[in-house]
Amino acid sequence: MRYAVSNKVMSESDKACIAGGVPSVELMARAAKGVFDNIDKSGKTYIICGKGNNGGDGFALACLMSDAGCDVTVFYISDNISEDARYYKDELSKRGFDKIYHVDKCDYDCDQIVDCIFGTGFSGVPKDEYADVIKRINGSRARVVSVDIPSGLDGTGGVAKIAVRADRTVAIQAVKSGLLLGDGKDLCGEIVTVDIGIAIIGEKYAVIDDGFIGPLFEKRKNNCNKGTFGKSLIIGGSAEFPGAPKLAEAGRAALRAGAGLNTLCVPYSLVGAYAGSVVESTLFPMADRDGRLAFDKGSIDRVMKGMTAVVIGPGMGSDRDENAKICEYVVKNCDCDCILDADALNAFGTEIVRLKDKKARLLLTPHPKEASRLTGKSVESILADPVTSVKELAQAVGCVVLLKGATTVVSDGEKTALVVNGTPALAKGGSGDVLTGTVCGFAARGISLFYAACAGAYLCAEAAKVAEKEYGDWGVLASDVCKAAKSIVDTYDA
Repeated sequence: MRYAVSNKVMSESDKACIAGGVPSVELMARAAKGVFDNIDKSGKTYIICGKGNNGGDGFALACLMSDAGCDVTVFYISDNISEDARYYKDELSKRGFDKIYHVDKCDYDCDQIVDCIFGTGFSGVPKDEYADVIKRINGSRARVVSVDIPSGLDGTGGVAKIAVRADRTVAIQAVKSGLLLGDGKDLCGEIVTVDIGIAIIGEKYAVIDDGFIGPLFEKRKNNCNKGTFGKSLIIGGSAEFPGAPKLAEAGRAALRAGAGLNTLCVPYSLVGAYAGSVVESTLFPMADRDGRLAFDKGSIDRVMKGMTAVVIGPGMGSDRDENAKICEYVVKNCDCDCILDADALNAFGTEIVRLKDKKARLLLTPHPKEASRLTGKSVESILADPVTSVKELAQAVGCVVLLKGATTVVSDGEKTALVVNGTPALAKGGSGDVLTGTVCGFAARGISLFYAACAGAYLCAEAAKVAEKEYGDWGVLASDVCKAAKSIVDTYDA
């Protein structure tokens, strides 16, 4: 399985490698060789170097390209460069290489630009000459290759205001999390990783791919029945947000993910409205007040009997007190997997820590704004470092957290995974209901919440991509995702 690392882990691993006896200039030479092996050697290449070690990679690359007879020109932005960068700039001079100029001489009229301006240590917004150079790179006709990370992109959370748009990014030793998060997905182009012999010391984030989810759909044994694969339950709906088809799709998604039985628990007064949309699931009416679910211990005990996984929250409405009572009772009294989404999360805010003392195994599925309410952090702070935010929340509550986004982040506070196959086609109302239903279906089968969350996010994204082929990324509906999931599941069943 592929993995990604934080800037901090990569920096510490780099330092440990140097302390272990590998000179930093040797690591720079290895990085340059890795880039050299992954760029076009024909045509005219410009290498644009910053003042740090990322610029040093560019000077070292120029040595290799010059030795190979390539048409290469080097441009530097600052005379004040790092010691290791100075070493390779001097090496160019020793070779008699004289095609090296200040960047104000650059016309950007070439076939390929190698971006070596900023490395993963950069944060903030490029200014002045640096900002101008990046804008001119993006406006050129050249194919752009970024070394380690597109300059201007934050390597932790993938935030960028002004950054290079690369056609290819050559990640040194390991993919940095910022390449896969936020704006990174739109700026990195194709990502290639080159091994330069640095042992990674610290946490690796699993990058979820097809190899992860395939085994979850092994051929069913003939000797089975609907009870073999667990029972899922979805509690939600209200007169405020009836969304009957959405809840129905959530239930259908749970069944698509493999659950044997699914039940929808909805307000008693709205059963008629839901009946027309619910075909595969069972309807269970719960006491309500003004069209919103009301806490009723007897009803909860009856509907929860035998359930292996439950989702609480979709469309429950704004009665936070009642919503919180329902959630708290289930979480603290039922031995099952419990997934809180939407209005169930909004019922608690930063008081979500009340659920730390629980009987159920718990998964929270916020989007960034909901995560802001749960943590007390700003949305901007969460997006700047989503992995840390998710891990801290998981640790505080003692649960698994799935943070929705272009890349979905899943963590149980110890291990973390990035589900990177997201698509803008999922940016549509109802997609979250299908996601939680899918995760619930996996959990009902006995798959742990961490892996169920990863698998659900991956499967929904793949299904959305199938639906895109028919409707385009603007026209995909949540119901299309649920239908398309069948074709994805069929590929694993074949």
